[in-house]
Amino acid sequence: MNRRTAAAALVLALIAAYGGYRVWGAKSEAPGAEAEASAPPGTRGPGTNSNGPVPVVTAHVRRGAMPIDVAAVGTVQPISTVQVRARIDSQLMEAKVEEGQEVKSGDLLFLLDQRPARAALMQAEANLARDQANLGQARSDAKRNADLFARGAVSMQQNEQASATAKAQEATVLADQAAVDQARLTLAFTEIRSPIDGVVGSIQLRPGNLVKGSDSGSTLTTLVQVAPINVAFTVPEKHVTAVRQALRSGRPPLVSAKTADGLVAATGRLVFIDNSVDAQSGTIQLKGLYDNKDRALWPGQFVDVTLHLGMEADVLSVPAVAVQRGQAGAYVFVVKADDTVDMRPVTVGRFAEQGAVIASGVEAGERVVTEGQLRLVPGAKIVERPATQGGGVEADSANPSAGAVQASGKART
Repeated sequence: MNRRTAAAALVLALIAAYGGYRVWGAKSEAPGAEAEASAPPGTRGPGTNSNGPVPVVTAHVRRGAMPIDVAAVGTVQPISTVQVRARIDSQLMEAKVEEGQEVKSGDLLFLLDQRPARAALMQAEANLARDQANLGQARSDAKRNADLFARGAVSMQQNEQASATAKAQEATVLADQAAVDQARLTLAFTEIRSPIDGVVGSIQLRPGNLVKGSDSGSTLTTLVQVAPINVAFTVPEKHVTAVRQALRSGRPPLVSAKTADGLVAATGRLVFIDNSVDAQSGTIQLKGLYDNKDRALWPGQFVDVTLHLGMEADVLSVPAVAVQRGQAGAYVFVVKADDTVDMRPVTVGRFAEQGAVIASGVEAGERVVTEGQLRLVPGAKIVERPATQGGGVEADSANPSAGAVQASGKART
């Protein structure tokens, strides 16, 4: 019984000691320290955060002319694609080109067996020579019979018979000449030549194979024209009127095309607008034409397209990276006179390569934050720092991942 009492007393003593420690520790804390520690960054003091002013990059709101650009994603399309097939039944003897080779119109691509065609041509030419000799004899007989008939030496029937024989022989010669022309054409078909300037695709049949001369025959290869070349893209129907007006002006709008990696950029002109708007997507298809002399664009490639429709005068604009997206919509951080920031909702009219056109929310000359927004809250103190070299986003020293997050935010805008 004494042991149980002693154990209970020890437990009570330990509990009392722990409670006293908690009370002593709570009293030792400075008043308001817990509240200060739990305050969000940027609100732990009037206009500053726990680390002092936030370093940012700013730019001024600009008033002036801005290009009217329409961005889209386009597909590079060849103007002409030709499937190369044989026009006669024969055997493929030789391929005169390699896959991927550039050819000119008229260049020899494939050679078929010419022996049957040459033999047929020789036979047709021999028949023509024979019938031409017979024609000469028939004409001579007809002339002689006509002279004799005039003197009454032969009957009318004999004269008409000689004349008819000569005319029949003339028709035979014409038929022989057609046979010769057909034989020459068949011989020409044994040489398959390029109908366009283009690039040779994959060669489907190799020498030794039999080819059929029909539409359903095997395709030997495919030729694709690469210069000039088209880029097809679609724009929302709200731009149809502006596009049509630009085309009627006599100076077709320029169309810039750039690959996703940014390594290839080309400028062409708008040459086609579809005759109707797609009712399902609410877009209309356009095409730009590029000379593509340097072969920068390749068929089937996806490119970022910018359609330039002119200039809009006297508008407000800010760098596109200044525009942020929140649950309530687009906003920017505006720098006030005391170097604190205000989160200002804005209405974005459109985006262009030179920046974002702002319909409302800011005034000309105001400063907006273009880098460092992730560490800002309304009322935060800021300090100007140099812009990131190369136009990128510099990582936050207090938050190394901030740069990556901000960069993704730029991509979304």
